[in-house]
Amino acid sequence: MKKKLLILFVMILCLSACTKKEKEEEKASFDLGGNTYYNSVDNYGHEDHSKVWFGKDGSFVFTDSYTDGYNELSGKWELNENVCALDVEEGNKETVSKIIFEVLDKDTLKLRTSLSGSRSEDLFSTIEVKGSSVTPKEETTPVTPEDPKTDTKEEEKKDEKKEEKKDDTSAVTPAEKIPCTGITSLYRNYWSYENERNWDLEIRPVPENTTDKISFKSSDENVVKVDDQGRASAVAPGKATITATCGDQKLTVNYEVRSKTAAASAATYKAKIKDVNDAYQPSVSFDPTGSFVFTENVYAGLAQIKGTYKIEDGRYYCTVTDNSQMLGFAGQDVKQIVFKVVDEKTIKLKTDLCMSTNGVLFYIAD
Repeated sequence: MKKKLLILFVMILCLSACTKKEKEEEKASFDLGGNTYYNSVDNYGHEDHSKVWFGKDGSFVFTDSYTDGYNELSGKWELNENVCALDVEEGNKETVSKIIFEVLDKDTLKLRTSLSGSRSEDLFSTIEVKGSSVTPKEETTPVTPEDPKTDTKEEEKKDEKKEEKKDDTSAVTPAEKIPCTGITSLYRNYWSYENERNWDLEIRPVPENTTDKISFKSSDENVVKVDDQGRASAVAPGKATITATCGDQKLTVNYEVRSKTAAASAATYKAKIKDVNDAYQPSVSFDPTGSFVFTENVYAGLAQIKGTYKIEDGRYYCTVTDNSQMLGFAGQDVKQIVFKVVDEKTIKLKTDLCMSTNGVLFYIAD
């Protein structure tokens, strides 16, 4: 009896271990790092379709088809269960700041954001597709002509059946009504920069095959407009709410539009680098006349970089004219320093210097 109980106990342990291993393998199968996914269609008929590469370090490169070629977007990606969010940091033609993919399985993603060559609902897979891709037509098999007399009789029979169906009104049933029972959204709070268009809010009725029509309305169209597909277009900085209505169901989403240009170009921004004394934190000052002074930390000392700047597309482009104090330190050969506007009080460095490196945030000094 003891021997049988021992065997049963061992079998239970083995079964538990196998189940745990299967769950771990299933979870690991959603790891996108190191994979490239290709769009199954191309809206511009290019030979090479849009594709997205996921780096194991959390970076991504999205090569999107465009009217006159391709647009490359890059940044960081994060996977949360079966939703993959891509934060766009670089991209010279698109104005989106976030791209959403739904992970269907380890080899297939569904795009949930509309871009230029890639549209919401497009499927991306690890299988590369080339050439102009359209919905394939059904192939028809050639039919060898039969005796004309036989064909005529068959056609007459078909016509008789059509007339019978036409007269039989009792066979026609009204379309079944499927009421909406709820509305879902991937997020309840959205933001984008001004002038960004066609931002998919990911609002969906439940069930998706409901016969109730879904509609969208913005509380302030001077801030953000929304079309009948639930795509938002930012107009000017401010806050508004977007209400989705389907049947007797409603859902409200908060939407904030941020300025691409800092509130005041004449301002001083200061970094908050960890383990650096406040007196030695790097800073940058922008003068209303168009000049700047970057005070850099050079290993417990300070050195100044001077020059002129201009603001374009939500970025400060700083042209260096005096870099003499940086001689002997990293960054001494830098000719241009770029900052990206994050919000009204924050800018992000996009250039590597000495202590200040790509990605360091600078905040308006109190």
